[in-house]
Amino acid sequence: MIKKAFIVLSKFTAAFMAAVLISGLWVSPYDAKAASVSEDQQSYPIARVDRLAKRVKKSDTLYSSKGWVIKSVSASETEKTYTAWDENYTAKELRLMSSIIYCEAGSMSDEARIAVANVIINRMNDTSDWGHVSTIKEVIYDDYWGVQFSPTKGNPSSLDKAMAIYDHLEDYEGKWQYRQMMDSISSAKKAFCGEKTVPDSFMFFNSHITSSKEKCESKGKSYKIIDSHIYY
Repeated sequence: MIKKAFIVLSKFTAAFMAAVLISGLWVSPYDAKAASVSEDQQSYPIARVDRLAKRVKKSDTLYSSKGWVIKSVSASETEKTYTAWDENYTAKELRLMSSIIYCEAGSMSDEARIAVANVIINRMNDTSDWGHVSTIKEVIYDDYWGVQFSPTKGNPSSLDKAMAIYDHLEDYEGKWQYRQMMDSISSAKKAFCGEKTVPDSFMFFNSHITSSKEKCESKGKSYKIIDSHIYY
């Protein structure tokens, strides 16, 4: 009797596992690696795991809200481009964007921090004047017409130091660096999710408000002053 019951149970278990595999509910632990495996695999929440980022970089990875790999892109795969940013972005993009925001506008308002990210994304999306750059990293380190973002200058640069803070944020808890980096991360996420405080046509910002304002007005260009920056 016990032997028969065991055989019936075994058949039921096998049938159940087959049904699970067929339905696609089974997730292999090898397909769902935690993002903490290496420093390149830090992960932050991604709201929708069924969609790819606007630009999937070559040799880059997207992560789900649980830190699982959604898509790993091989070096030979063609870049995929979509029309607008959504809730998806890579850990590398978030780290770099948060750190440049920290350098450029970490002590400013959320509106100003988002505007910095907007300008970077605007340049990345532009195919005319900024057609030579097509990724967040390329925009930030662009030196085609000279260094575009001064925090990238130096060795180590201000941006390098900011990324070190980002990577070891727990060491700064309770200090101003922690607060400003957390604010910068929050603003970067908002910008990646489509929030805008300046229009798509704005490609520049700087702290020379008076002279830049005069130039914009003389050329009939739009501009917006937010805190200590003018965006245009």
